[in-house]
Amino acid sequence: MADELTQCAPGVTRSMELYLGVFLCIGTFISYLPQHLKIIAHKTSEGFSPLYLLLGTVSAFSNVNNIFLLQLPSVACFGILQIGTQWFMFFTIFVLYLLYFPVNQRFVRQEGTNTYQMTLEWRAARSVAVAVFGHMLVTSFFTALLTVTLAPGAWQTETWANTLGIFSMVLACFQFFPQIWKTWRRRAVGALSIPMMLIQTPGGFLFAYSIFIRPGVNWTSWITYLMSATLQGVLLAICIAWHFREKRLQQANAQLPRASDGVANESSDEPLPSQSSERTPLLAGEGVQ
Repeated sequence: MADELTQCAPGVTRSMELYLGVFLCIGTFISYLPQHLKIIAHKTSEGFSPLYLLLGTVSAFSNVNNIFLLQLPSVACFGILQIGTQWFMFFTIFVLYLLYFPVNQRFVRQEGTNTYQMTLEWRAARSVAVAVFGHMLVTSFFTALLTVTLAPGAWQTETWANTLGIFSMVLACFQFFPQIWKTWRRRAVGALSIPMMLIQTPGGFLFAYSIFIRPGVNWTSWITYLMSATLQGVLLAICIAWHFREKRLQQANAQLPRASDGVANESSDEPLPSQSSERTPLLAGEGVQ
């Protein structure tokens, strides 16, 4: 085992390799917990973009296979464990998204009939699930086939690994755009966890560096995490802006004279003041699309 770890980290001290790997694995695991707990506690995954989850899950699993194949002679490295932990925790978000998809948003009643049909977003979520599991099956098959039939370092293996790495990088470049766009349009944080992003955004840059110093890997392995950290920072900034905006609206609503409610009731058919009617929908927060 000692020889494997020595081979695993040429040019880098074995203790640094070990401590950094353990720290990042634990940190990655902990960073995702706020997101998991928020979805479970609120029993809703409203606000997530299915395309964001599709790109993120497929990108992470592709990178797991990329790292595994490139480090195959020395799989004792912590690189594969780090990437595997990151994929598993993100995949758990995807599973929770499906389990806690709002029931009232799965089907819609057709106008003038008693029949119901699936909403576009629920249909998209189901399609994403098929695509994710299909990708996992196909990728695992070819990775296992190359691992069993070819020696480590074969050009076919490196070609497949680099293809997965580039594919992962491309998906990571576009992963956050659907979520950024949806969060911006909804003007609400929804089920997204700000504490998770506060941990992961700076941690993402450290994660990319930890992959960069791994032996045997190339730019196709670490560029994914550099791009992800940068774009996640943009999403974090938007979520923080909407969070404080919602707080301001709640405070403004709380300061409105309570007597206005009585006046509105006495005036029967008269509409509420325009200031209240404009703010009331926004107070629904996560319900705004």
